[in-house]
Amino acid sequence: MARLDATYAVVMLADGDKTMVPLASLTKADRAWLTQLAQTHPLAKGKSSVVVVASTAPAKTAKQTIQVAKTEGTLETVQLCPPSIIRNQLGGTCMIYARVHWLDIAGYYVEAGTIYKIINHAPPNRPWVAPHYVAGLNGIMTGFKSKPIRHRLPSQAVPFEWARQELRRGRPLLAAFPREIWQALPPGFVAEHPWNGGSVGHQIIINGFTWDTATQKGTFHIVNSWQELMEFDLTTDAASGGALVIEESLSPLGEVQAAAVKEVIQKITRLKAVGSASLYEVQTNLGTRRIVASSEAKARSMVEEAE
Repeated sequence: MARLDATYAVVMLADGDKTMVPLASLTKADRAWLTQLAQTHPLAKGKSSVVVVASTAPAKTAKQTIQVAKTEGTLETVQLCPPSIIRNQLGGTCMIYARVHWLDIAGYYVEAGTIYKIINHAPPNRPWVAPHYVAGLNGIMTGFKSKPIRHRLPSQAVPFEWARQELRRGRPLLAAFPREIWQALPPGFVAEHPWNGGSVGHQIIINGFTWDTATQKGTFHIVNSWQELMEFDLTTDAASGGALVIEESLSPLGEVQAAAVKEVIQKITRLKAVGSASLYEVQTNLGTRRIVASSEAKARSMVEEAE
């Protein structure tokens, strides 16, 4: 016996079992056969009902990356979760391993096999000269069903202030030590591992900070990829002066993105000369900020094209 409704067919088999199939999944011949069966051997409608929905998948929630977010007196502390696995890099592959840690904290997991496919056959101490390694730096960020959402440091932002704001939002940071890496490492480690950073530097992740508004000093918590120094706190004094470069933040998996608001310039005022350039005050619908630029037109383009 059979019964056809608007979107599905219910069929009673010869052994008494019932089954239900969507009409859209049937071939024309099967649908014609079931239509004829329903007319000659109709199946009575029972008390149950069927509701057709778009999906039965559970609603997704954003990964909760923040483990600590507190202020005690003038001291603020924010700490995100660590990677589920802190990995030890092979050779000079810190750029890959930092991205693996970055993704892991945000809820995107990379298998070891994927890492090895990128770093294999690349020169161990100069992997960046291998085209497939360079391609892997981008490819490792794209192989997910939900695309990771990255946020570059805005050109007009104060890097460390922006970094703390992103961490407050639960977003881990991709950062780097440039050539002055030795200035940023714990003294005991430097004594045992003398290294000046060479000409490339070292990629790391930031997943926490402390900040004292009274002293204007604090720390950044570093996730590293050396077995001898997997995590440590870097003081803001050590980080200043070019020893720490902030690059991007990463939204946790499932984070709802706010609708972008287009920034509209309302007024530009030249304040003073700064060397061969000028300091401009730019007022927009999103607030006021100051920009050093070679001309008013350049200041305008820096705001309009910042994103």
